[in-house]
Amino acid sequence: MPEGPETHALADRLSTLLVDETLTHVRFIDPALQRRRGLLEGQRVLAVEARGKALLTAVEDGWTLYTHSHLFGFWRFVADLDALPDGAPPRLVLASVRGIAALYAAPAISLWRTDELGAQPYLSKLGPDVLDPEIDAKALLAHMRTPRFARRTLAVLLLDQAFAAGMGNYLRSEVLFKAKLAPYRLLQDLTTGERRRLANALLDVPRRAYRAKHDDALPPGKDYLAKTRAQFGFEVFERKGDPCPRGDGRIVEERLAGRRLYWCKGCQT
Repeated sequence: MPEGPETHALADRLSTLLVDETLTHVRFIDPALQRRRGLLEGQRVLAVEARGKALLTAVEDGWTLYTHSHLFGFWRFVADLDALPDGAPPRLVLASVRGIAALYAAPAISLWRTDELGAQPYLSKLGPDVLDPEIDAKALLAHMRTPRFARRTLAVLLLDQAFAAGMGNYLRSEVLFKAKLAPYRLLQDLTTGERRRLANALLDVPRRAYRAKHDDALPPGKDYLAKTRAQFGFEVFERKGDPCPRGDGRIVEERLAGRRLYWCKGCQT
């Protein structure tokens, strides 16, 4: 699943294509949404933004398009409709005079009144977005004091979008390594200094990954993880058996919270 850095990079790409332009063509594969395409078609796009792993495309008449790629969704960008590849049709097509954006295989697409977005189920549960420039370490430290997070392990917590929106599996491994924290630790057991290290890592790692995305002209597609691997340079993720970059042992792989996690038992305590 594309994580926060990939989603924010996609928002930037979609903004370049759509913002301040009129949507000349909108097509949904879902018949109910297709009947409502007039809410978007012919409207000027005001903004495209990422929240967590969701994308929000707002138009001037007070409607916002919500999309979430989940595990298998991906975007393609082409110059015109005839350039869309044959095969499975896209679930969504957005066109402006600048080009075409097509979303494939994404299960979550819906239309919302912009002033009612707070009721959208995914958005309503999000914690601080680690890629939001308004979020700082102080805000994350305050959020860590939320009682329901106290007794959860870091391995589980760092996949919870209510704790840190935009986090995901490769970021989890990299953040814990940066913070020098073992995945089995409970949040309530962290010292003040360890919490500060965690907060700083939650800001540093995703933002470095996002900046790496901006060095690439191509948007993340189905191969987003391969591109991240090449652009960002994992220190521990998918490096099972390699020497720890800090020289404290070797990287191990475990399955925690149903997902692969990579860490060093020597330097992460």
